[in-house]
Amino acid sequence: MRLFAALVPPSAVLDHLDNALSSVWPGRHGRNDPWGPKTNWHVTLAFYGEVADSAVDQLADRAVVALADHRPFDLHLTGAGQFPSAVSWIGLGGQVDRLTALMTDCRALGADQSDLAQASRPHLTVSRRRRDRPLADALRALAVYRGPVWTVERAILFSSEPGFGPGGHPSYQALADLPLGPPAAPTYG
Repeated sequence: MRLFAALVPPSAVLDHLDNALSSVWPGRHGRNDPWGPKTNWHVTLAFYGEVADSAVDQLADRAVVALADHRPFDLHLTGAGQFPSAVSWIGLGGQVDRLTALMTDCRALGADQSDLAQASRPHLTVSRRRRDRPLADALRALAVYRGPVWTVERAILFSSEPGFGPGGHPSYQALADLPLGPPAAPTYG
């Protein structure tokens, strides 16, 4: 199965971004909506590509160990742009150095390194639409966007099935919760 590790901002952060996208594209949620579904929005830490079903638990266990060295940190969504591949993104602000370190450790677990230019810029993908003038105008308007701050406390290991989600988008399934910091000590009644 295809796997990746990602951060999922809280609902309030995603709702704020959804409102911003609606303000620059009045047909949001209509037939010609260029933005991907909010349920798919995430910040990719590492893409692992095809992983044998029998290796998923081992990857999750190794990720828990790697993330134990990272403490929670604050991020916010900010700005917008488009990669040469026509992937449109919202950038990240806040403690981005901590995010970059987290991405490095997640990639060290065996990430697919085929598109490092895109993967090395922390971002949240909002569209995979072809380049066109209206989208370029919307992205310019979003260049000043700044969302609310949230505290990153965990990552998630996802499986991805391209084309099986809403509107032909990928379908993502959470496979493992990956908390930042050392595991909590057990509590006794």
